[in-house]
Amino acid sequence: MLDGVPMYNVEHLFGFFSVFTPEAVKKVSLFKSSFPARFGGRLSSVLDVRTNDGDMEKYHGSFSVGLLAAKVNLEGPIVKGKTSFNISARRTYADLLITPFVKSDDNLGYYFYDVNAKINHKFSDKSRLFISTYNGRDVYHYDSNSSDKNTYDSDYNSQHQTVTVETITKDKVNFNWGSTIIAGRWNYIFNNKLFSNTTLAFNDYHFKLGMLSFQKEKRNSNYSEYNYQAKYNSGIKDWTYNIDFDYDPVPTHHVKFGVGYLYHNFCPEVTTSKIHEQENEQLNDTTYQSASNNNVHAHEMSLYGEDNFNLTDRFRINAGVHVSCFNVQNQSYFSIQPRISSRYQLTDDFALKASYTKMNQYIHLLSNSNISLPTDLWVPTTKKIKPMKANQYSIGGYYTGIKNWDFSVEGYYKGMDNVLEYKDGASFSGSSSGWENKVEMGKGRSFGLEFLAQKVEGRTTGWIGYTLAKSDRQFKKGGINDGIRFPYKYDRRHNINIVLNHKLSKKTEVFASWTYSTGNVATIAEEKTTVIRPADVGYNQWWNLNNSQSSHGYSYVYTEKYINHRNNYRLPDSHCLNIGINFNKKTKHGMRTWNFSIYNVYNAMNPSYIYLSTKETRGYNMSGEEVVSTKPIIKKVTILPFIPSLTYTYKF
Repeated sequence: MLDGVPMYNVEHLFGFFSVFTPEAVKKVSLFKSSFPARFGGRLSSVLDVRTNDGDMEKYHGSFSVGLLAAKVNLEGPIVKGKTSFNISARRTYADLLITPFVKSDDNLGYYFYDVNAKINHKFSDKSRLFISTYNGRDVYHYDSNSSDKNTYDSDYNSQHQTVTVETITKDKVNFNWGSTIIAGRWNYIFNNKLFSNTTLAFNDYHFKLGMLSFQKEKRNSNYSEYNYQAKYNSGIKDWTYNIDFDYDPVPTHHVKFGVGYLYHNFCPEVTTSKIHEQENEQLNDTTYQSASNNNVHAHEMSLYGEDNFNLTDRFRINAGVHVSCFNVQNQSYFSIQPRISSRYQLTDDFALKASYTKMNQYIHLLSNSNISLPTDLWVPTTKKIKPMKANQYSIGGYYTGIKNWDFSVEGYYKGMDNVLEYKDGASFSGSSSGWENKVEMGKGRSFGLEFLAQKVEGRTTGWIGYTLAKSDRQFKKGGINDGIRFPYKYDRRHNINIVLNHKLSKKTEVFASWTYSTGNVATIAEEKTTVIRPADVGYNQWWNLNNSQSSHGYSYVYTEKYINHRNNYRLPDSHCLNIGINFNKKTKHGMRTWNFSIYNVYNAMNPSYIYLSTKETRGYNMSGEEVVSTKPIIKKVTILPFIPSLTYTYKF
């Protein structure tokens, strides 16, 4: 959440960078297990990010220029003591950096940018207005070109002939996704026990995909051309209104309560595709478009109350309830969600925590598991699609008995109902009508253990974190994977994070980080079958039939076969070492920093995503006829290999 507004995309570069720039952030609160009643509409953890309000008295700023990105930040008073501003902007140029690592016949490019801005106006000591905005985009494209020319002698039906085949293939993929948020928040203090926050916000998230596939083939005097273009759009637009109250009746109780309203405008999928086919002098052009405007409008209302209080000096409890209603297509879904968490201080150095949370989510994240691409889509609850539900339990221990060190271990279990997956054979790039018929509802589980050792003070700081986790899905017998449990797309069994920061002197500091995680999973077809050429059909006739949609009543279909193996392929594990050093120097007006760092020190070729391709080989049988065999192969794309970086930063 950014200033109280839900964000549907929080990552750049497929998860390598966060959309939150440090200069724009004032405070970050993470709720990973026990979720207070004020948060609703999600089954997962809450990252509550509040942006910098801006200094009302003095101007501050910074700018950075490096090999990976450039960014700038500026804050200060518009009217001293009454109105301030803060603005941050960032743009990366990874599209220029990766060019030397890409094959000459391929063209791969990527960049992202984001802008944060905020105005803070003080009406009085009791009344204050905040207006903030965010705009961020990721833009990615991949072009592949190839050409081939073969000449060989062949004998078809006892007729000797020389065959020359010239083939030109072009494939293009373009992604564009991001968010725009505008939020206004009015803070009013009634007295020393009660104050309120009123928020009005607009949120626009979109995902766009464009594809082009072109193939031109000339076989002696026969000529054929195939051109396929498709555009795919998906997104959400939200209007949000919330009013939240904080009330402190007595020192041992801190009460929060409020109401919220969300108006959703969903565009689950809109597809436009064009097919151009030409065989010799015969032309065939076809255009497919969405049959109708399939936007879904929904209303989400919520009411909550929670109390954070002390039962004893050592025992603290947060108890509350979140009530919600989701109205869509003249159907209403009600939910009552109790929340409770507790902390018991066994000793001055050791504490136990436990929590139970019931949650509902009215927006589904639909993941395409056939290939591992950033094609996850947000789709709404409808008459046919029920809201997701979850019950989560957690328990943990926390130890601070060693000076400057914090240790924790926590276990959790979450059971989920009405989770969505694409049916076997369906994907996000199919027909734009009736997406609800492509999915199936089932059950899910997520559980694991988290360990953390953190050094918080001293010349050397950092942490070591390890997570052992599992997440899976199960659907009815005869449905997805025939009722057999399978790992969820984001199931990652092992996650390790090691971070180290050390101050060599007042002017010099070094840092390093190493991450390791089990690879994601994807579904790869186990078997691909084609129709065998009948003995009474000549090669030329067979070739013509197989390179047109239909001819003389014949139709040939290529099918993929899945047998109890949803998410049957696990991507290679990912691991990465990053190191760096800062040289700081105070100047007359601020601080100058030179940073030298290396991303991916030992050049681990971690898969950013994979895709299924084919490799074609040609040969001849005993009769001298050409035999073409196609072998499926898995290809991976690595966005960021070994990258050294030099950055200059000046703060004033």
